[in-house]
Amino acid sequence: MTNNQQNIIRKLQWIIYPIVVLIAIDFFIRFFNNDHDPLAVNTPSNQIIQWIDLIIMAIVFVVVGFVVVALMQQFFTKKSMFNDNTNDAPFSKELIRIEAPSQIGGQLIVFMGIIGFSVFENTMIFAPDFIFEPNQIEAFSLFEKLVFGFFYILTHFLVIVFGQRLFKGMPPIFIATEKGFCYEPAGVSSGWILWKDVVEVEESTVLSGSGVNNGPVLMPVIGIKLKNPEEYNNAAYAPLLKYVVRFGQKFHNYQTEGVGDILLRPSDFGNQYAEVVALFKSKVKS
Repeated sequence: MTNNQQNIIRKLQWIIYPIVVLIAIDFFIRFFNNDHDPLAVNTPSNQIIQWIDLIIMAIVFVVVGFVVVALMQQFFTKKSMFNDNTNDAPFSKELIRIEAPSQIGGQLIVFMGIIGFSVFENTMIFAPDFIFEPNQIEAFSLFEKLVFGFFYILTHFLVIVFGQRLFKGMPPIFIATEKGFCYEPAGVSSGWILWKDVVEVEESTVLSGSGVNNGPVLMPVIGIKLKNPEEYNNAAYAPLLKYVVRFGQKFHNYQTEGVGDILLRPSDFGNQYAEVVALFKSKVKS
């Protein structure tokens, strides 16, 4: 773990620990106000803690909502994978192609699950009496309605995305030619990158939130530094997603000491990982 990554962990502790303390205080207030019954959660706790909870939820909601809207804009605007200099890259001699693994069964299960959730949400809107009592409907707060609206839009967006993936298939994860490469995990692409614009390539690690029980963990990556990352961002990403990408690049560059404009996950390359690394190193040296 680099010094910069240790600094990030220390700063996160200053955020997480106070929240844990507040949750503990909130629990004990409810516990002692309800005859020592920890399951009695309906009684309001301290009003200050309620406001803090609301602020935290609102911040998370705004951040997640912004990212989702940015991805939706990217999906529907279909930003080009090329800039003025990369049009010839996909048509030069192909060196490596890594297809996305076939997961039709899993995709079908996910798609049907999203369809089922969509039916449930539409029932809540168009036939609410089938699910709720009249007094329950009137008790919904404005914030709860906004959250529901957000998930309603998100669910139907996912129906379109997973439906397209199911019937059209996923694009290749990675293609490399004599002039450049394209990396497109999960259907989001950074566009075609020319080898001549790659300044440095380094195997590194970045903090990931996948450690559910142990907090952030180090995830291995191939870090790439570009001469002109902003030019590629403007060509590949919709306006809102560019803000998300810029923040990610700054965060990753801070951790990798400047080699984080694009991150490639080794797990996407399977048994061709060594071949991909060797190709990058040979092209950057040339």
